[in-house]
Amino acid sequence: MNRVTQFKEAIKISLAITIAYYVAMRFSWMSSTWPAIAVAFISLPTAGQSIGKGMLRIGGTLLAFVVGLFYLGLFPQERWYFFLAFTPYLAFITYKMTGKDGQYFWFCAAFVSMMIIKAGPQEGSAFHFAAYRTMETIVGVVIWTVVSVFIWPRSSRKTLDMVSRKLLEAMEPLLDGYRDDLLDHGMDDALQRSRAQAGKLVGQLGQTIAAAASESYEVHVVRHLWERLHGLSGSMLEVLDRLQPGLKDLQKIDIEPVAGDLRGFFSMLGARLRNARGMLGGDPPGGPIEAILLSFSAPEFEGLNHFQRAAAEVMRTELKQLDLLTRALVECVRNLEGYEAREVSPGHAVGPIAVTGPFGLPPLDPDRVRATVMVVASMWSASLIWIYFNPPGHSSWWQFVPNLTLVAAQVPQVRFRLFKPMAYGYTAALVLYVFLMPQLSTFWQLGPLIFAITFFAAYFFTGTARVAIYLAMFNMLGISNQQTYDFASQANAFVFTLLGIMLVVVLTYITRSPRPEKAFMSMLSRFFRSCEFLVSRVVGPGETESLWGRMQRAYYRQELRLLPDKLGTWGAQIDRAKFPNNSAEQVQGIVANVQMFAYRIEELLEARRAPQADLLVKELSGDVRAWRLVLDQGLRDWAERPEAESAEDLRTRLSARLTRLDARIEETMNHAAEGEFVLEKDRNFYRLLGAYRGVSEAAVAYAGVAGNVDWGEWREERF
Repeated sequence: MNRVTQFKEAIKISLAITIAYYVAMRFSWMSSTWPAIAVAFISLPTAGQSIGKGMLRIGGTLLAFVVGLFYLGLFPQERWYFFLAFTPYLAFITYKMTGKDGQYFWFCAAFVSMMIIKAGPQEGSAFHFAAYRTMETIVGVVIWTVVSVFIWPRSSRKTLDMVSRKLLEAMEPLLDGYRDDLLDHGMDDALQRSRAQAGKLVGQLGQTIAAAASESYEVHVVRHLWERLHGLSGSMLEVLDRLQPGLKDLQKIDIEPVAGDLRGFFSMLGARLRNARGMLGGDPPGGPIEAILLSFSAPEFEGLNHFQRAAAEVMRTELKQLDLLTRALVECVRNLEGYEAREVSPGHAVGPIAVTGPFGLPPLDPDRVRATVMVVASMWSASLIWIYFNPPGHSSWWQFVPNLTLVAAQVPQVRFRLFKPMAYGYTAALVLYVFLMPQLSTFWQLGPLIFAITFFAAYFFTGTARVAIYLAMFNMLGISNQQTYDFASQANAFVFTLLGIMLVVVLTYITRSPRPEKAFMSMLSRFFRSCEFLVSRVVGPGETESLWGRMQRAYYRQELRLLPDKLGTWGAQIDRAKFPNNSAEQVQGIVANVQMFAYRIEELLEARRAPQADLLVKELSGDVRAWRLVLDQGLRDWAERPEAESAEDLRTRLSARLTRLDARIEETMNHAAEGEFVLEKDRNFYRLLGAYRGVSEAAVAYAGVAGNVDWGEWREERF
């Protein structure tokens, strides 16, 4: 965001918060701060994003309205029964909040319900308090919506068109780069940068679709098509990621005589992307999109060794998938632009597939369980501190501390960054409260101060620093129609806030160190434990598994899918100044290799489900098992120490097993009777062989990257 746009956004936010305060004070509502709080925390760059977040806040507040009154009605005077009954609700809300869907809704449902319960008995009318809280929240959302729509509006609709065209444009050099890697055996850093840029645009497209659908009925009607475009784009990137490592086996041969006109194939894929991008820009559609026939030459294929055949078979499968995905993408864009289109199946489900256990329920996520334990522990510890010690803040402890812990659970990387900005912000607000606020007697004097504080926060700060300034203004200035001043009360609030933050920081250690480097290594160990389980217990076609085994498999598959993204998030938070021996590029390299590991193991699991050539499976089971044992040992070692296995040692041992396996395949096929091989099953066997090879190559690549990281530096304790 450039400075001019940032200046305009700061003006809009400041104006909306000032208006929110004026409306609440003009009509003498219960709290003049609640509408302003709603404005502050839903204000996003575009109207669509703000409306979407505002609807989540209203929905969460309505749920909290019902829940708060329900618990007050059940236990108006029985605090121990109340805490026991409220614990399951708080645990459920926290677990839902730490998922991917509706995070802000669940957050509001938690913290507003605690505010209603805390303040209800004090006001004498719980319903009165809850109704005002809900009504003022809705008014705050309306005020920001009006301001953002009529003053320097920024439309998500234009952003949606721009991001989608940029994404399709970014995919063209990707296709060219993978084509050059396949045919000319060369990959440069520009390709890696293009891949990173395309990945960012895919994520941005997903966020923009939701925002644009909130503000534009036109987008809302065809939202399913935009989401399909988003899913198809992400699937294309996954296919290209899976394709690239397997090309190493094909770089020793001339692949075009085997696979046909690959240059023409990639050229047609690029033409499809240009066609789709042109339609999004208003150009007419091209002709009908037909499947690209890419047939393998049987004589040339037979001349390859078995691992080259396996790599060629994997390549054939992935190129066929690229053909289907690009056809489906073009037809999706034709639908979006109102042209007649045909439905094209991409060959598998578009977008991430949720992992489910034996009963159709997703396995528990240990990180979300950890966050739930932390939040529940914060409520109980803060409640006990209030009941038995009654420090500054009094009954606010049981409500304020869990709310901060909810923030730490939702954004766990923020817990150490909260103390300093809160201390500075609250100190500055306390000074204003003592020396400036008593001099103001009308809103026309107060309004410019509110505007100035908000503008200062919105223009000069972002993230936790901005939030800290907002909270300091809301909580320390005590703005109301009947303004009274009590230094002791505000000083107690200042001390209470800082003590509460310190307690939250302590509570983040109850299940695992929250330091980014420690969390990173812990998650890396979990990832390799998941890999070891899935590789060592591959289930073939027709094989049965116990209920416990299916539950374990579902759990570890979910870990396999979720941990690479979590590692990327935590790795980006590692303080480079404290760990100069490990660069950001090294951390990104580890994350990229972990993601490739996940793709390769998913391929292995899918390939193993297909029926295999029975003779090959029977004759080679011992050799495949010996090869897999070498890999299993490496995975177990990495689960204990991420740098345990060197790349050269692992490559040597795996290569010896691969050479033995190649010879055994040749021997088995030479002695097989005619007709013992079925073409489709033979292909499935080579696909399975390529999948094992892909996992092995990913293991060697990880060992090479991990060997350059100073893991001992991350293990050291820092204070």
